[in-house]
Amino acid sequence: MRTTLLTVVFVMALVAAADTAFGQLVPGSIGNGGRMPDTMSPGALPPPPVAPPAPVMAPPPSQPNTYSVTRDRLENQGYRVQRLEERNDGSWRANVTRDPVPTRPQGVPKRVTIHPNGQVVEEY
Repeated sequence: MRTTLLTVVFVMALVAAADTAFGQLVPGSIGNGGRMPDTMSPGALPPPPVAPPAPVMAPPPSQPNTYSVTRDRLENQGYRVQRLEERNDGSWRANVTRDPVPTRPQGVPKRVTIHPNGQVVEEY
């Protein structure tokens, strides 16, 4: 009986010594939480940082209503606008009337054309 008990104690001491000698577990095993040693590759890297979203630009400022601006310009020059139409080249053609006065010897213009550069051409 004494030899059996001595053998059991000897085997347990041998297991304890082996446990301290081979105490490290295999890398990636459950016992060490899946951690890898420093000398091994870390595996998949974290994803690269995401670029920030593009800034939202404000809408362009509204353009003035060129119809009303042109009409106001003609009325400020003393014309009564009967018809105003925009042409393909960006100019405006207006059928107008004006009170006759002695300082306008040519008479009363019937049509006025306003070009995009601001030039006003009167047709009699």
